[in-house]
Amino acid sequence: MKKQMTKLLCFSLMILLSACSMPKITTVEEAKVQQDNTASTLKPNDLYWEPKDPTPYIASTYNALSSQGLDEQGQAEAVLKAFLADFLTLSNKTSDGDIGGLDYIPSNSVSDFEEYAKYYYYDAYADLLTNQGSSALPEVTNIECENIQPATISYMDQDYPGFTMDAKITYKKGQEASDFKTSAKCSIIKMQDIHYVSKSDVTSGKEAGEAKNVYRVIQVE
Repeated sequence: MKKQMTKLLCFSLMILLSACSMPKITTVEEAKVQQDNTASTLKPNDLYWEPKDPTPYIASTYNALSSQGLDEQGQAEAVLKAFLADFLTLSNKTSDGDIGGLDYIPSNSVSDFEEYAKYYYYDAYADLLTNQGSSALPEVTNIECENIQPATISYMDQDYPGFTMDAKITYKKGQEASDFKTSAKCSIIKMQDIHYVSKSDVTSGKEAGEAKNVYRVIQVE
């Protein structure tokens, strides 16, 4: 089972999203984002939608993203943490189609990524729940980012400012870390983008809205 899970939980957005070389651009100071694991209330954020039924750690990453005064690097790091925490956590999900973190993906790539995630990561949801119980569903409890570098990154044949960074992912105590993805090399770009509204959200009152300057995750491998 461990070998099968490890294979299933190693994913790469590069299958769907294209990212390229990274010539150096202006250096920015490292943002110190405090994350409170006891967070229960989500802070308002005009750029990114609130996560659904967040765990305390997912809530803390979203609140860090909503913090005032973050520089560009701090914003990019906060977006990556919010995405990884919500996407890789299955303990708060209701089905294999309940994909987390989609608002941090470029809107024109979400549909393809959603299908990919459902069949190559979230397909483990039902098996874990049925055979091992809800306590076996992965729950991210901490993410550390390092080797953060400003970069010019290509996506859909266009260059964007952004950052590359490595992430180290920790899961809830008692869960076998070797079964899950514990490290990743990531690329994040800043672009004009709208919210993605899935077919299941059309009755929820969510709207795509006007394009805004936001960070989007385009590579996790």
